[in-house]
Amino acid sequence: MAPTPRSTSYTHKEDIHLFHIYLDISQNPIVGINQSRDAFWSRVEIEYNNSKPDFTTQDRPRRYLQKRMQSILAAIGKLRGCVRQIENLNLNGASKQDIIQKKIGDDHSIATPYF
Repeated sequence: MAPTPRSTSYTHKEDIHLFHIYLDISQNPIVGINQSRDAFWSRVEIEYNNSKPDFTTQDRPRRYLQKRMQSILAAIGKLRGCVRQIENLNLNGASKQDIIQKKIGDDHSIATPYF
């Protein structure tokens, strides 16, 4: 059996498109709440592949979309944690830009993209 070719990396536009679909389906008041995990990801896969942006012609299988969404959500969680730490610094007289620069200087991992 021949190995399947590796899919191309996701672009930022594809990440944004996937995230919008994920939010739309998960926040749908009619079907979003009472659907199984399989039904949810099936809807994500169908919607993503049916409405994929013009700049990509590649269909993405459900498990790839799930893994990519896990990476995006992990990066969002890390960003939220950094924002929370910055908000808790309470540096009097410092601008928001000063506080962000201080945090970036303290934690070099937020200066590079997670995904």
